[in-house]
Amino acid sequence: MKTLLLSIVSLFASHLASAQLAPADDKAIRAVIAHWDSNLNNHHFQDMTTYTTKDVNWIAPAGDSFHGQQQVVQRHQTIFDQIYKGVPLKSSNVTVRAITPEVAVVNEEMAIGVSYPPDGVNRGTNKVDPWRAMSLMVLVKNGGHWQITSAAITPINEKIIKQSQAMVSAKK
Repeated sequence: MKTLLLSIVSLFASHLASAQLAPADDKAIRAVIAHWDSNLNNHHFQDMTTYTTKDVNWIAPAGDSFHGQQQVVQRHQTIFDQIYKGVPLKSSNVTVRAITPEVAVVNEEMAIGVSYPPDGVNRGTNKVDPWRAMSLMVLVKNGGHWQITSAAITPINEKIIKQSQAMVSAKK
């Protein structure tokens, strides 16, 4: 029984060790995310074809989803040329976690400035105040290059976060 337990623990430990990223991979993943962040502000979304897989899936903050590079690029271009025209987006708190040597998960917080849906024009009643979002991206290593294969962007709801923190504190 001890041998079986020791074997299981060793197998688990070796799996954890194999899920570490080499410094070069961490740097390459962060370069992909920096390119994505740059595209959020320069609106050159055609660049996404260089750092996403052909079958990429993307879930937008509103809950709609885009499938495949062509649709992902097209929808981002349309949305950012209209709603987010001239709107600053700022990245922070980027974390990279290896799942395997060829799969990684990235979380990134994003601050989004004032916008005016649906077309970026202030009509006096369509202002969306600055907000924050959290992205979750799955990257895979294809042919030695890291690419985003899936992403989901979730708005951060400050009010709910404060309420749940207060509930947790009250239970202590």
